[in-house]
Amino acid sequence: MLRRVIFLCVALSILVYAGALTDQSSVSAELFKNLRPRNIGPANMGGRITDVEGIPGNPSTVYVGTATGGLWKTTNWGITWTPLFDDQETTTIGDIAVDPQNPDIIWVGTGEANTRNSISVGCGVYKSIDGGKTWQYLGLRETRQISRIIIHPRDSNTVWVAAVGSAFGPNPERGVFMTTDGGKTWQKVLYIDEHHGASDLDIDPSNPNILYAGMWRFERKPWTHTSGSEQGGVFKSTDGGRTWRKLTNGLPKLMGRVGVKVAPSNPNVVYVIAESNEGTLFRSDNRGESFQRISDDTRIVSRGFYYTDMRVCPSDENRLYFLATQLRMSIDGGRTSQQIASTVHVDHHALWIDPKNPHIIWNGNDGGLAFSLDRGQTWDVIANIPLGQFYQIHYSLEAPFYQVAGGLQDNGSWIGWARNKEGGIVNEHWRMVSFGDGFFCVIHERNPNLVISESQGGNILRTNLATGIQENISPQARRADGGPASELRYRFNWNTPIIPSPHDPDTVYVGGNVVFKSTDFGTTWVVISPDLTTNDPEKQKDAGGPVWVENTTAEYHCTIISLAESPIQKGLLWVGTDDGRLWKSPDDGNTWIELTQSVPNLPPNSPVSHVEPSRRGAEVAYVAFDRHMLNDFKPYLYKTTDGGKTWQPITNGLPDEAYIFVVREDPRNQNLLYAGTERGLYVSFDGGQNWQRFPNLPPVPVHDIHVHPLMNDLLLGTHGRSIYVLDDITPLQEVSTQILSKPAHLFTPPVAWRYSSRMTRYGRGDRPIVSPNPPYGAMITFYLKEKPRQGRVRIQILDSQGNLLRELTRVPQEPGIHRVVWDLRTRGEAVETDDDTPPPPNTGPLGPQVLPGTYRVKLIAGDFEMEQPLTVKVEPALEPYLTNMKAGYQFALETLTMIRQLNRAMQVLTSVETQLNNLRQTARQQNVKLPDEVDKAIGEHLKQIAEMKAKVDNPNTGLAYARSARLRGRLNSVYGQMSSNTGPTLAQVAYFNEVKTEFEQVYGEIHTYLTQSAPKLSEQLKANNLPTLLIGEL
Repeated sequence: MLRRVIFLCVALSILVYAGALTDQSSVSAELFKNLRPRNIGPANMGGRITDVEGIPGNPSTVYVGTATGGLWKTTNWGITWTPLFDDQETTTIGDIAVDPQNPDIIWVGTGEANTRNSISVGCGVYKSIDGGKTWQYLGLRETRQISRIIIHPRDSNTVWVAAVGSAFGPNPERGVFMTTDGGKTWQKVLYIDEHHGASDLDIDPSNPNILYAGMWRFERKPWTHTSGSEQGGVFKSTDGGRTWRKLTNGLPKLMGRVGVKVAPSNPNVVYVIAESNEGTLFRSDNRGESFQRISDDTRIVSRGFYYTDMRVCPSDENRLYFLATQLRMSIDGGRTSQQIASTVHVDHHALWIDPKNPHIIWNGNDGGLAFSLDRGQTWDVIANIPLGQFYQIHYSLEAPFYQVAGGLQDNGSWIGWARNKEGGIVNEHWRMVSFGDGFFCVIHERNPNLVISESQGGNILRTNLATGIQENISPQARRADGGPASELRYRFNWNTPIIPSPHDPDTVYVGGNVVFKSTDFGTTWVVISPDLTTNDPEKQKDAGGPVWVENTTAEYHCTIISLAESPIQKGLLWVGTDDGRLWKSPDDGNTWIELTQSVPNLPPNSPVSHVEPSRRGAEVAYVAFDRHMLNDFKPYLYKTTDGGKTWQPITNGLPDEAYIFVVREDPRNQNLLYAGTERGLYVSFDGGQNWQRFPNLPPVPVHDIHVHPLMNDLLLGTHGRSIYVLDDITPLQEVSTQILSKPAHLFTPPVAWRYSSRMTRYGRGDRPIVSPNPPYGAMITFYLKEKPRQGRVRIQILDSQGNLLRELTRVPQEPGIHRVVWDLRTRGEAVETDDDTPPPPNTGPLGPQVLPGTYRVKLIAGDFEMEQPLTVKVEPALEPYLTNMKAGYQFALETLTMIRQLNRAMQVLTSVETQLNNLRQTARQQNVKLPDEVDKAIGEHLKQIAEMKAKVDNPNTGLAYARSARLRGRLNSVYGQMSSNTGPTLAQVAYFNEVKTEFEQVYGEIHTYLTQSAPKLSEQLKANNLPTLLIGEL
């Protein structure tokens, strides 16, 4: 039934928007710059760290480069972090260099050099001269992946850059580059050919004319990678990098990736770590003229293309650190080593050792960041930077609180809340679902505790989060990790698609090289297709070579990578493969129609990254192709309106390097499309004819996008910055040229939810990250074409009869689209201001929260007025309390009335007190003696006023908890109890009656004084020719 309700709501919404949004061609994405997505984490597992660089002698300040999460800085040991690179073109960092002469000068090379299948491509070199606040782009765009930057220790304008080059094909922009003018011009000084790049670079600290470089042949294809050649190896320059010669004495002829390091304490010692079959560690004691094999332990390299890196202790030439699957340390020059940092994540890529205190080490790995103060014996893991590298995400069908699950690169699959009742989302709100590299997740529609997840190569699990029971439900039980794909009956991609049917919550589809279907949420599977790939045997062999073979399933090919079922026609399936075949089945797999040849101007073998069936018609669909692993970084995106017979390209506005991972059609507005690309989120308001970059997001790769069906939130699974939520995207769905031509516009408000929240933590310091919830209350979004010439922009809340309940303050007045929040409270006694000025003391509380029902929001901008209906609901957990809630509302209103009456009476009483004191003071200042009977009467009245005020408020002594509350404090306490979401208890009702009796007594006394005693005194003053009292109305 819930599915039918959702579908009906979406269908009605589509009809509404189809009629209203006739023209969105002039809509600018910049209009939405005031709508800021929330990053909900997680941060308890990071993404891959590519570099850490600190300031010698000041190790609390470090710069951290990430694979896809940008550049970050801390100045306080990681308690807080600042992103420094979010306004640049990319978030992939290869290397960081801090100027030895000036720590505010930072160089950054983009594009990580750990050339796994999921790397992002860089765009060159950047420089900052103010500690990362601003940046200057310095070119070298086509270098793609940068492994190392070295700054001359005495000349800040001389810098060397080691570039791997494109990881996916030959290009000439690779090798070692040099500048002598601070990056204005570059010279390529070490180059072999378009296949070999520089994997490492180091400098002799005692003689900066001496440099060493590792040269490496590497190329990755979707089905394999090549690592190594006889032409690569170690090279040396003795003239500041202008010329180079190859070092061969004692080194292997065939070498894969190469790392080279000079011992800072003894520059005669040079280490080479290598992907090689003739040893993994070599040492020279004569500046590279000859080398000796020290070790053939493959654990210090692990995976050649992914690691092959090391560090030498600044003060001890024999203390070495090896960055590999394990972080290993040697104290005997590499002859032996032992694992350290076993309590942090594996897969290490970055290490910085403070040269002034080598006990202090910062480490970066596939799970984030850690530091040690004791040379690696113990570690503090940093868990407050949201760097998660999500592949896919999914959501639970709940409201208003729903969960988001997803799979992360090398960090498993996790599930957490998109919002909660506890003041924000912290790491503890995220739970691991399953281990391994995580990819697709499916949360059961009717049971959010039942989750299907997977790890690499189609290892599929079903987990019951309530019981903790986890089952392997893979259609194929045999695993082939270590062997080629050809050994398996069925082939599954590294990122195997698993999709739920939009028509049946128990039906799930999985793509291998065939399509599998389950109608019992994964317990049993049936094959419903033939092999839909090219089944090319040449692309199913061992990956790697010519040095080391590696089969991790990352190169398993001839597999399905995109799978979708039409949301409006059951059994209409669309399938795309990694070797470029596009299919559809109109009858749930009984027949299959290939569509590949109907896509125009598409190079052969183009991987189908995503197929998106439309809700506007069964014959409408979108398809994205991603060719970046074929060294083609352009976006390929097409649309069909005839079931795939013909396709039209729709990429206008997408930059050349914004290759596409996912495209989604908005469920309520068929003209609104979202594209997740390598360079961030793009939107189209005209069905794909034009695309624009969406503001307020870093240019992080966006791998998955969903719109939550119940909450209408936009969910973004990023590969580098965890998950973003843009709450209530109604303005994106409704905006049109017609709306923008109006003086102002009020967008349809979403349902506002009343719910209970509680505090569950405090006093935890500043290190834990807290992701914000959406503001409590009703989100009200409006558009202003220009600032009103007369009056202020106002927003009023009315009940269903048109009575004014509240007028909001702090409403933006500038042109643009703005969002404010009504906290669901009526007008109370608290004084609300247009700025952050605190209200005056003793003014009372805000009004009570309104009850569930229908209200109206009114926008007033100059002469323009517009209203929209607003629905207020309670969360499901509060539905049993509705009767009590309504009773509490009436009690709260009655209490608020008493507070208002008391406040007014106290204002008038205090005014009389002030007038009497002023009368006495004026007489003394003018040396006028008041008549004795008048002076006595004034004294008696002041004493009586003080006694009455003491019954209302305690005197302000500055001491807390020194006296029990008086009437005003008790009224406020009663008001708070009556305003609860669950309504008052019997004890609270009794207390209400007790305080009400006290109010009647005290207020009656004040009322009698102000209406009888004070006027009599005023007559007495008048009879003595003295100023009379001004007594306000009650």
